[in-house]
Formats: sequence, C-alpha cells, structure tokens
Amino acid sequence: MFRNLIFDWSGTLCDDLALTLEATNYVLSCYQRPALSREEFREEFQLPYPDYYARKTPEASLTDLEKHYRHAFDHSATEVSRIPHGRDFLEFCRERGIRCFILTSMDPRAFDEQVRFLGMRSYFEHIHSGIRNKEDYIYTLLRRHELNPAETAFIGDMQHDINAAHCAGIVGIGVLTGYNNARQLAMANPDLVVPHLGALQSLMEKCGSPQPPQQDSIHIHGLELSCHIGVPEEERRRRQRLLAHISLLPREPFAGMGEDLARTINYDALAKRLTALAEGEPTILLETLCHRMATCCVQEFGALRATVELHKYILPETQSVSVRCTVG
Repeated sequence: MFRNLIFDWSGTLCDDLALTLEATNYVLSCYQRPALSREEFREEFQLPYPDYYARKTPEASLTDLEKHYRHAFDHSATEVSRIPHGRDFLEFCRERGIRCFILTSMDPRAFDEQVRFLGMRSYFEHIHSGIRNKEDYIYTLLRRHELNPAETAFIGDMQHDINAAHCAGIVGIGVLTGYNNARQLAMANPDLVVPHLGALQSLMEKCGSPQPPQQDSIHIHGLELSCHIGVPEEERRRRQRLLAHISLLPREPFAGMGEDLARTINYDALAKRLTALAEGEPTILLETLCHRMATCCVQEFGALRATVELHKYILPETQSVSVRCTVG
C-alpha cells in the first residue's frame, strides 16, 4: 500500500476543462489567434504551460499571457465541479492514513478558491500550487516532506505528471478523466492507467498498491555542471551551467550489501566522474552529453539502469530546457 500520494488538480480531482478552454481562447483572441474547439484544445495542450503558449503566441511575454489568462479566469461565470469518484477516493486515503499532497501549476489564488468551493481542502497535508514545471519541482516536494520514493505515487491526467513522477523515481498513475486521452498518456509510459479514481480505489482494495519493479534505487538530485555546449560556435566558447538529476538502479538490493561499498554505486565517485565528463571536450547537443553520462553510469559504475536528466538555462522567459535519457 502506498503511504504517500501526490495529486494533480485539474482533470484529476477538479473538472475545470471548460473554464480553462474559455480562458485560453480569450488569451488567443488577444493575439489574433483563432479559437480552439474542446477537441482541438485537448489534442494540443501540454504542460509546462509556458512552453505551450510560447509555441502558440511566441511574440507574447509570459507576464502578459498570465495577466490575460487570469483576467479571463476571474471574470468567467463558468463553474468547476468535482471529478466523479475523487472525493470518495480521498476519503479512502484518509481512512487508511495515506498522506495526500497537491502538485499543480494552477495559480495559488485560483486554486485556493476552487479547492474551498469544492470542499476538499482538508484532505491534503500540503498544497504546492503555482508550479510551472513539475519535473523540476517534485524533488523539492519529496525532500520537504521526507517522502520515501518507494512508498509514493503521483496521480495525474497529463504526460507532464507522469514525466514528473519518473524524474523522481516514483510510480506514475494516469487517470483518463482530464486533459490527455489514453493515446497521449501512453506516450509517457505510465506505470498504470485507470479510467477514474474509483477504479484505482478498487484495485488498491483488492490487490494493494502497484509497486515499482525494484524498491532500491539511488538518486543524485541537482548536480551542478559547467561545460562548453551549444549548436553555435559562439555559444560553445563560454561555459554554461547545467543541472543534472540522476536515477540509478543498483545490481543488487540494499539488504544484501551489508557495509560493502564495492557492492553498491559509489555516488561520490560517480558525481566527480560526471562532472569531469561534462567539463571535457565541447559538445554540440545536450542530447549527446545526456546519453554519454547515462552510458557512463552503466558501463563504468555498474548500474543496472541509469536515467539522466539535464537542464539547460538558455531560453528567455523559460525556467529551463531539459532532455532525459535512460540506458540499461
């Protein structure tokens, strides 16, 4: 049984699709873009939302986009509602002592209004709202609340939610009650997909929670790297700061290692090796460096599987650009 569950909000516990579409079409109208139908919006909308709007309205600043969006959101008469089975599932979690958290990109003030309107605030130990990039932030959430990744799952309705779960090495559960359909969710390789939270409750009651294939893993969060990287030669001339998140699957469980360092992965030595690898010869593509680092983890340090995610801070008005590679 999971001890901790992290929930997305929109499309997972709250049905605000009509309101979001209305606000999005208002933003598009401000920049002379055609309105989207419900089907068109569901097909193309993605998180993190700054990336989506950067593609739709590249001439607009994020500050102006958020101002227009909040104006439409605040002045709309369209109401939100609970997703069916959501409240029952939260009661189920409360009865079993499962710690529940929210991780959402929604504006904190708008979220607070919705969660109180729907009478669901008391179910959550803590709210993390206004998070533009969940993949970057989820490590902070786990550390802040001292959550064991092996006992934690993230439940959401979009690819970004599943990707965030995988970044943190936790189970990612997709629900088909929101913005992404089954085909879209499948592209993120969720550990489990359910039609709604009622189905997940039934599964947990009968079988217990789905667990990761191996409980023991090693993670290096936020390793800072300095390197010469970029497509233009001018960009490669100057050093850039990268941030790396590394997840490692050791070849044997922790229980059998005793105190023998040789039987596990020396993460101090690995961090130094990856730092040196990044500082070596200039690299054109972030993807190339990411693959080299993941391969190094497997071939030189004996990881059964290694996932490396690199963040580059290069685009204006964007938190980061990231790539992720798994070897093994």
